[in-house]
Amino acid sequence: MSVDAVMHTEFPAGYVVFFGADGKVVMTPQSFEHSSTIKSMQIDSLALGRHAKTASDVYLDFPADENSAPDFAILREDAQRQGKRYGFEDVLLIAEVVSVSSARKDYDDCTAKYGRYGI
Repeated sequence: MSVDAVMHTEFPAGYVVFFGADGKVVMTPQSFEHSSTIKSMQIDSLALGRHAKTASDVYLDFPADENSAPDFAILREDAQRQGKRYGFEDVLLIAEVVSVSSARKDYDDCTAKYGRYGI
């Protein structure tokens, strides 16, 4: 399944879809702990003010087809969507909720990718 196909496919509520290191699409339901942690980050972000732009599982464009949908992101206040996506240049902070099943992806793949682009 291609990135475009994933972007135009509706998945059941609560499921997370990402590309694994081998290019395969991985779709898993979020655990209660995972979704609760994201919700806590969203609530905490209210301290930034009502105009703060935050996103959860929203598609971000990166160069070289390294696109991503992080668990939580804080975007620049003037960030503008490009279609259904934001560009990596608009990202101020990204947080990934790490579980046993996603540890390698989150610690290795995502950390390296976000670091390459100054996030």
